[in-house]
Amino acid sequence: MRAIVGWVVSRLRRYRPDRNPLRRRSDRIEAALAAAALAAVLFAVLPAALAARAVYDDGIAAERAGSGTRQLVEVTLVETASIGAASIGAASIEAAPAVQANGRGLPAVSPARWTLPSGEVREGVVPAALLLRDGPANARLWVDAAGRPVAPPPQRAETMTRAGLAAAGAVASVAVLAWACFALARGWLDRRRYREWEAAWAAADQRWRRHHI
Repeated sequence: MRAIVGWVVSRLRRYRPDRNPLRRRSDRIEAALAAAALAAVLFAVLPAALAARAVYDDGIAAERAGSGTRQLVEVTLVETASIGAASIGAASIEAAPAVQANGRGLPAVSPARWTLPSGEVREGVVPAALLLRDGPANARLWVDAAGRPVAPPPQRAETMTRAGLAAAGAVASVAVLAWACFALARGWLDRRRYREWEAAWAAADQRWRRHHI
């Protein structure tokens, strides 16, 4: 921690505006570029917060359950055999082969029958990952407003995590871009300073030779 604080203090001393006569024009340009890079990162905080808010609002909307949104219904499993492909209503699901979980072969899809809140009975093949099993032949399933099987609604922790990642990703992207631009500009300034330094030494050497010849 002390090393980090020391590095920050040294950067502030290096780039702070002052009237030091030893400071070259290129040094002042570098300080201005550092300030611009920092300002870009700070200005990115507000858009990042707005992006996080949008992701959070979408997550809250996806969490809603009830009439007109996704609902949890009871399911009766007809059998548990793995099936190659089948249709659910108007949607077609391409089933994967049986997968291994906990050392046992589990079906990728399961034929099932479920009753919607309206009383309509649906039959079809449901991906096993969507079934919340209550027993060998009984399970629960989330369906959308049209009665089609859907993934469970996200949890609040998942919504908050996605919002946080959206904000952090936005700020990090701007920070990386700002740092890359600053590094490129500083590299160009360093090469220019080296050329000026070599030219100054060459001129000093010429003056020294003329003085001692």
